[in-house]
Amino acid sequence: MKAVVAEATKSPRNWKLAISVVDTHGDLVYFYKMDNTQQASVTISQNKARTAARYRRPTQIFNNAMQTPAGAYIATLEAPSPAASPGGFPLVEGGKIIGAVGCSGATGDQDGVACKAGADTIK
Repeated sequence: MKAVVAEATKSPRNWKLAISVVDTHGDLVYFYKMDNTQQASVTISQNKARTAARYRRPTQIFNNAMQTPAGAYIATLEAPSPAASPGGFPLVEGGKIIGAVGCSGATGDQDGVACKAGADTIK
């Protein structure tokens, strides 16, 4: 969490993020919302984290697939639909997924930068 916040607030950045951490099943275990973060980002960050944990891959993969004609099927995979936006990363320790982190509140690419900083702290 600290690494995500540090990345989001590096000067001149001032990204306001909701940050969700989930277990391997996608269930919320920790949540933090920075002051002045838009309310919709709460649910979006949780969905990004859930998607990264359950599908065992960064949510950027779904964003890339949705840009192709064949990628339209993604919205039908489960309810809620997988998050097809950057900003969700599995947490991998010793080669094993131990959960995931999801961020929302800035642009998708900014969410991804901040969230990856947090995911990269796990070894």
